[in-house]
Formats: sequence, structure tokens, C-alpha cells
Amino acid sequence: MTGLPSHLELVQGVVLPKPVGGEPVLDFVNTRSDWTTRGPARTEWLTSYEAFLIWNSYVGLLPPATVFRLIEQASGKPTEAARRMHTALEFRADLYDVLTGQATGGSFEAAARVIEKASGRRQLVRTDEGASWELPEDLAQPLDQLALLAGELLTGPAQAHVRRCPGESCGWLFLDPRGRRRWCSMATCGNRAKVRAHAARTR
Repeated sequence: MTGLPSHLELVQGVVLPKPVGGEPVLDFVNTRSDWTTRGPARTEWLTSYEAFLIWNSYVGLLPPATVFRLIEQASGKPTEAARRMHTALEFRADLYDVLTGQATGGSFEAAARVIEKASGRRQLVRTDEGASWELPEDLAQPLDQLALLAGELLTGPAQAHVRRCPGESCGWLFLDPRGRRRWCSMATCGNRAKVRAHAARTR
């Protein structure tokens, strides 16, 4: 596949948006287009559980070997994999509302339940360095890992630096700790805004 827009990349046969959020949780939220309307996404990049796994590997959350084994698991449990994917997309929408300050009580509680459930599934395992928390390698692992990271983001200092792109039909999220960033990407939304401003000036 050639000629992809600059904000997309072909990864293992799946078209995915390039990470621009500065944080995996924000890049997860940015796996659909156009958050300015709350209906179905104009473009959805997480079109299957397998695509979700490949995205996790692409952004460095899961090693390729784990992705391979989970793809094998999913092929034997297609109904469960589809249910996990549906839960992930619902969590993404609730999380977007929480991160942008638009959350109703229902959205916040729903996101909190996913995060709390993931926290309860952690296992303390012995390592060479002592011990660490790990999640079971099963079909719930990818979302659980994202949920734990979301919990850290929501309760940490970075949450205050989450910004929403004002680009037309965008709404993607990104970290802006220095307060100097306006667009999710200058190559896409920033460029489009410059072109529109120039056209308006020359009319």
C-alpha cells in the first residue's frame, strides 16, 4: 500500500495512525478520527482485535512474541476477542470524555471500573531484581495494560498537560508540558489551518 497520508503508517498489513500524543494512552485515544462528533468514527483504525494487538506492539506496549501468542489465542476464541475489542472501544470513548473534562458521572465511573478491574488482575512475581507487577498473558492483557497506564495518567502530574487539537474534524489529544504546542501535528492539522488562513486572506 503506497501513498498513505503523512499521519498514517502501514504496520504488518494494518494501517495505523502514527503516535503523536507523547503518551501511549493518548495515542490509544487517537486511534479513531474526528472526536468533534460523538457518533461512529469517520475512520476507525482499530478494526479488529488483531489490529488492536498490532497497535500495542507498534507503540511498544507489547513485545512481538506476546502479540503472536495472543493472536493465536484470539483465533481460538473469536467471540471473546470480539467482546474484548468492544470493551476497549467503549473504554476509549469514556476515557476521552474524562481526559477532556466532558465526563458525565457515567463515563467516569465506567472508565474507573475498567482501571480498577485491571489493577485487581495484577500479579506480584519474583524477578532477578526482586519483584514486579505483571498481568496474565491472556486476551484481557492489552486493555488491562492500557487501563493501568490510564490510571497513572489520570492521577499524575501529566494529566494537567493534556491538550485537545483544535483542528477541523480532529480533537486528538497530546501532552503539552511547555505550553507551546497547538496542533496534534504541524504536518496535518497545522498545515491545513495555514492553508485555510492563507485562502481566507487572499479572497
